Amino acid sequence: MPRRLATAIHIDHPTTGERLLLQPGDEPAPDVAELITHPDAWVPDNDAEQDDDDPDDDSPEDEPAPRRRTKTTTSE
Repeated sequence: MPRRLATAIHIDHPTTGERLLLQPGDEPAPDVAELITHPDAWVPDNDAEQDDDDPDDDSPEDEPAPRRRTKTTTSE
């Protein structure tokens, strides 16, 4: 699935040299997309958002903290 832009981008087409104006929501061709290196230019991956809502996710945030064993002493 192609990546979507989050912001407007001005870029020169790598083959034709034509100046392009790409709009938010556009899915540029792979040869154009590889020239857009700023991470904030892209809409975040859906996979990262879905992981937070996954009920079967076994991530450490969902588990209670392990109990610490304490050493007990007895007085004689």
